[in-house]
Amino acid sequence: MDNFDSHSPFLCLLIMTEALVPSVSQSAEYLYFRMTGACRKFHIVLDKSGHSTIYRATIGVAFEEGTSIRLFGKKRENSHGPLGQAVFPMEHLRHVQNDLDAPRADAADPLRELISQSQNLDMHLTGLLLDLEQVKDLDQFTGDVTAAYNRIKTTVGQAPDIILRKLEIGTNLKWPALIAFADGMVDNVIVDQDTLRMVELYNTIGADETDPEVVHDRVQYAMLTVGHVTTENRWDRLMDQLTYGSTLLFVQGASSVLVLDSVKFKSRAIARPDSEPSVKGPQEAFNEIMLTHMNQLRRRIRTARLRFEPITIGAYTKTTVILAHIEGLSNPALVTALTGRLHAIQRDSVVQINEIAPYLYGRRYTIFPQVRLTERVDWVARDLMSGKIAVMVDNDPFVITVPTTLTDFYQTTQDYVFSFWDGSLVRLVRLAGLIVGLFLMPLYIALTSVNPDLVPTKLLLTVDGSRQGIPFPPVSEVIIMWLIIEILREAANRLPKELAVTLGTVGAVVVGTAIVKAGIVDDIMIVTVTLTALGLFTTPTFEMTTPWRWLFWTFILGAYLLGVYGIMLASVLVITHLASLEEFGVPYLTPFGPLRRREVTDSWIRFPIPSFIKRPASLRPVDIGQAKRMDPSDTVPIYQGQKDTLE
Repeated sequence: MDNFDSHSPFLCLLIMTEALVPSVSQSAEYLYFRMTGACRKFHIVLDKSGHSTIYRATIGVAFEEGTSIRLFGKKRENSHGPLGQAVFPMEHLRHVQNDLDAPRADAADPLRELISQSQNLDMHLTGLLLDLEQVKDLDQFTGDVTAAYNRIKTTVGQAPDIILRKLEIGTNLKWPALIAFADGMVDNVIVDQDTLRMVELYNTIGADETDPEVVHDRVQYAMLTVGHVTTENRWDRLMDQLTYGSTLLFVQGASSVLVLDSVKFKSRAIARPDSEPSVKGPQEAFNEIMLTHMNQLRRRIRTARLRFEPITIGAYTKTTVILAHIEGLSNPALVTALTGRLHAIQRDSVVQINEIAPYLYGRRYTIFPQVRLTERVDWVARDLMSGKIAVMVDNDPFVITVPTTLTDFYQTTQDYVFSFWDGSLVRLVRLAGLIVGLFLMPLYIALTSVNPDLVPTKLLLTVDGSRQGIPFPPVSEVIIMWLIIEILREAANRLPKELAVTLGTVGAVVVGTAIVKAGIVDDIMIVTVTLTALGLFTTPTFEMTTPWRWLFWTFILGAYLLGVYGIMLASVLVITHLASLEEFGVPYLTPFGPLRRREVTDSWIRFPIPSFIKRPASLRPVDIGQAKRMDPSDTVPIYQGQKDTLE
């Protein structure tokens, strides 16, 4: 007992099992549960000694008062089975608890807590030993309702939201049973009316029925009115189902447990897509519930070929990840590759979809995003119909679509709800904004600081005149102004929407006017920085703005060191890197590198929708052609709710 400390109370448990059980380690196990007075955490030290295969069940309880150790214990021979039961001397614990009025105050509370923990351990060990006595496997339900109650009560059942209730099946039979569920995560109607009421009031089972499997089957197929009921007998899976929101129904003597699908989360209502607004078209976004994701997609893609493949990731969170695709459209090799990357993820937890995205990258250290995240249901449905694959993560309203190209980040739903003239114009404006945002400021620095001989004389005189009295070089002005813009941008993101608009407008006007009057920057610099910021902010997807904000400084550095040649060198490096990117066999610069003329019709310009005859060949879909005209006899009928609305 080297682990004893003279300044802290201890609880020492010596457990010796008596059995010839293959699944139990054939040695005596000494477990010392120690609780320090400082942090009140339990430390377990397991010392396995001895070489015999038959042991007696013994439990010893000891605690320390000052320097004296008082030991209580019992020894009990096995009297009813191959496995002796470990029994706590609870009467001694009660004597100890009565003695706690006398000791010093700093030791009384920890000792009371230790006694409470030992009582819980007694229930847990009793349940484990009962299970082990019957099936020789601690991870399998044995049919003992009492053991199941003790096991749940001493583990996850200690939480106040886990409800355990013992009941009797049938008014005549009165067969023992146990129901367990998580309060707040289940549908109370299913638990109260479809389960408890039906089970307790069922009266067609005779009082002379003795086969537990018959009772179990009668409960599953005749009593319960729940839509989805499965069976399970592994404790690890039962605990997962319980914490996810399913209801567990234990029947005395049965070899498996009934798992009732009673999940009903408190969810956020379906709202407008805040990150991707649209003037016209659908106004529906995903929420955090996975079932809602699938329902929204099925309403738009009414085909039996729509597949949802679940994958569980996270050792602790056990997060459900759904891989959605249309069988017969998506490339099977693409589905297999993506499934392999998801199965290869080894993490303790996954709480948001951004933790999954890096594992899907072909090149993880590139600055450019290789997957697109969207919260728009219509956009995901459009990508699925083109042969792409969607990845959805439970508890996250955003969905990943792959493969993705550079032009995908500059396309929105609004491009398709207006005429092709308007859609093409908007996309060209975004392209122009990108060019202005990247090259306007570097060109200003290069032409004023390194290559003034390339500027016409009159324009050069105008620029020099505006810079009279400015103490900083142009590159320093850029750093000052861009730092101010980033601070205003970050502050606006952290404020409510109404205050953010006011801060952005007032802050830009006040700071811009004051900094010019103070002679820190010149007027032309204010105009140049404003156009640069507006140009970069025309990018419709948030994940694509970050790469350009970083590369902006690459162009600034090249312009400051080498002038126009530095800008050209930086441009070549960026284009070369973009051309080298490839995601699931799809080049990042598609349809321009390599050139695919048919896909150019929906890139930086948009042709009329009737011209989209075939799906993108770069995705290698199984069915590259669009569907033929549907037979009127195959039309899906309008359901009653729609009829009432139309009438």
